[in-house]
Amino acid sequence: MKRQLTLVFVLIVLLGVAVGMAGATPQRIVSLAPSITENLFALGVGDRVVGVTSWCHFPDEARTRTIVGDAMNLNVELVLGLEPDLVVGDATLVQSHLEVLEGLGVPTFVIGPSTVAEVQESLIQLGEAVGAKESGEVLATNMQARLEELVGGVERERKVRVWMEIWNEPLMTVGPGSFMHELIVLAGGENIAGDSPTAWPVFSEELVIERDPEVVILTSYNLEEALSRSAWQGTTAMKNGHVYEVNPDLYSRTTPRLLDALEELIGILDGIEK
Repeated sequence: MKRQLTLVFVLIVLLGVAVGMAGATPQRIVSLAPSITENLFALGVGDRVVGVTSWCHFPDEARTRTIVGDAMNLNVELVLGLEPDLVVGDATLVQSHLEVLEGLGVPTFVIGPSTVAEVQESLIQLGEAVGAKESGEVLATNMQARLEELVGGVERERKVRVWMEIWNEPLMTVGPGSFMHELIVLAGGENIAGDSPTAWPVFSEELVIERDPEVVILTSYNLEEALSRSAWQGTTAMKNGHVYEVNPDLYSRTTPRLLDALEELIGILDGIEK
């Protein structure tokens, strides 16, 4: 009887340990995307981030972490050497690598927001995954309050035609279903690629010229090249000097700083109407 009681006690202890481990807060986190790294630090768990990509440079502290790859490539052995208890990836990047890690028994968590609302929701989900759900809820709430304030101040007599360029060779832009397209809409602009069938389309130069953008937004640090395009010189944006090179980190990363991009874009479009 005594041995039976002892066995039951041991089983209970072991079960308790197993449950505790399953629900344990991750202490060694590897991030596989700049936006995720930024959000982890915003959640207040940056001290638990042990691995990042070569593109993860915000905040500055992220630069001190071990680099495990870039946007497309991953050093799986290096990741395993860091002994992570959670690897967080973006649904649109290194998906195959995540599957490999899962197969090796590494816990993974995937997010892939495509709208501002989904960015807010992903902050809560990520917060919950790393034991900081309340911080995620605060970030999401603050984003919503700021979004409402920014959008509430937008008053336009008409929509300004906008070309937002994410790459120049081939010519790529943003379409419906992307958060960058949503930024244009929220700012009171008209995306001249708004009828594209995909979120990140390759676009025709002839069609850009035909649709005559009033504003050109460049997100790949190619202002000099863009201004030298002879075929574009007749567009309203070029003639009026409304070609802007912006910080791509603000516009292309699904973080709270996306609203910094929105604020800047609203200011740019406000200037067009004056």
